[in-house]
Amino acid sequence: MTSGNFVGPRLGLLGDSFIYASGAVRSRVRRHSVTLACALTPQPLSVSVAGQHWSGRLVAVRPFSTRAIDSGGQPAVLIDLEPTHPRYNTFSRWSDSAPVRVLDEQHFAGLLDCASAFAHHGLSGRRLQASVQMLVGSVADSVSPHRPLDRRVLQMMAGLRLDPAQDLAALGAPVGLSAAQASRGFLKSLGISARQYALAVKIQRAAMFFGSGRALTAIAQASGFTDSAHLAKVWVRCYGECPSRYFGQLRSAPEGHVDHAWRQRVSLMGASGG
Repeated sequence: MTSGNFVGPRLGLLGDSFIYASGAVRSRVRRHSVTLACALTPQPLSVSVAGQHWSGRLVAVRPFSTRAIDSGGQPAVLIDLEPTHPRYNTFSRWSDSAPVRVLDEQHFAGLLDCASAFAHHGLSGRRLQASVQMLVGSVADSVSPHRPLDRRVLQMMAGLRLDPAQDLAALGAPVGLSAAQASRGFLKSLGISARQYALAVKIQRAAMFFGSGRALTAIAQASGFTDSAHLAKVWVRCYGECPSRYFGQLRSAPEGHVDHAWRQRVSLMGASGG
């Protein structure tokens, strides 16, 4: 696996996950997503969380860990699993308390190959989505058996996708849970709170507008953020850059650098403000 023919950053939107390729990764962020980080050269990635350090070509990072990732100037791919991903809780609730796991690069060579193919524009669209889904599932199976979510939690997740501003009492009432029970149900099933899930929904909505050319204020409103300043604050914490710069870079990037694999044309008229 080499860095040859790497022509620049590329983003794939897969619905319940993102995949991002870059010529180099060096960031310190705190994300709501589970991250699978893949080095595209033999040089391992360096990952630090709370004074602990890990090194490897394929690493998994739990959500809401303030982590520093450094690819040493070499190209890398990050796969972020959203809380809506069917295997999110496998990684967010793995058995030990370690925030990072180094995965066997030989055993999961297929995922590294998939990441490389995406970075070099050899994989896109539905094939990309299917490949990532299958290979991430294989990694998840090695971490822990699949634990299906409680139907009540699934219903509350659906409720927050419709309206991220719902409080716990309103969220739990349709499934017969008190606010406290609803809160515990989220933490037990997903490993994150309902509030954290609602924030993830808003971020995911905002990402739908990559490459749309819409004003940041309009995107913030459509995504359920209070205003563009609120969106900017959350975005910088999650991704290390202000969203106006990020959206602008993607908007001016050559064709093919943003792959909307899972959705059709996005319209602000069809988005709920929440």
